[in-house]
Amino acid sequence: MDIKLLKEDRQHGTPDFPVGFYRQERTAQQGILDSHWHEEIEFLRVTAGRALFQIGLATYEVAAGEALFVPGGMLHGGYPLGGEDCAYEALVCDLEWLDSGPADPISARYIRPLARGQSGLPPHWTPRTDWGKSVIAALESIHRLEGARDPARELRVRIGLLGVFADLISAGQWQARPPGEEGERHSAQRLKQALTHMETHFARKLSLRELADVAGMSEGHFSRLFKAYMRRTPVEYVNHYRIRYAAGRLTGTDMAVSEIALEAGFDNFSYFIKLFRSVYGCTPRAYRKRSQDAAAE
Repeated sequence: MDIKLLKEDRQHGTPDFPVGFYRQERTAQQGILDSHWHEEIEFLRVTAGRALFQIGLATYEVAAGEALFVPGGMLHGGYPLGGEDCAYEALVCDLEWLDSGPADPISARYIRPLARGQSGLPPHWTPRTDWGKSVIAALESIHRLEGARDPARELRVRIGLLGVFADLISAGQWQARPPGEEGERHSAQRLKQALTHMETHFARKLSLRELADVAGMSEGHFSRLFKAYMRRTPVEYVNHYRIRYAAGRLTGTDMAVSEIALEAGFDNFSYFIKLFRSVYGCTPRAYRKRSQDAAAE
């Protein structure tokens, strides 16, 4: 994932085949998965280690061999657990691609309610249940199609995903979402507005009052909600975003470190160095040199 820690604007797959396959190997020092959201659904399968993943306000300890389902539009992220590293595969898919059209009663019964958040799937899948073992194995098979030289590859991926849904329906795991979740979705939507505002204006001073106003909340309620979803205070979050931005500028430009610090929104150079070291374990200059040496190999 790039510096955009919030809403992803990337195209997953292609317009004709809107399915993205991703593999990540992350150390505890790097962080597992920055909080973000996208309109597409996501299946995430941990292949090594374990981590704490958060979807909305719920958290799940996920170990190798287990998987998660992330509904479209949900804030989600991953965090180190017990100092362990973690590797995972993610499959991101546009639900409209699985919708056979207005005349299809099956799409009307299952695909569209899932897209609208009116129905849902279990978020955490483990091989300890028969249905969990089945759908996790199916995900693994679908992921192996990523580089397949098969003229029917896209069709096989589509059939595989619909097969996962069918297995979950047969196992009684396709259920209407509780009415109480609508309030959570509304709060999350207002929080997203503040997050987008932070992304747009991170280079200048942002007050808690300004962010709370964007979200339409009191300062106290906004602070509590933000910490619950993002696991950081608003100040900690925007500073982390600034540091990630600075890291990108260090590797992508030859600007002076002090200029990058100012551009990222830091007017205290010593504080910038301290925060950078806390995130990357080295100074900005050492980070730039390490990146340059790696590129030269």
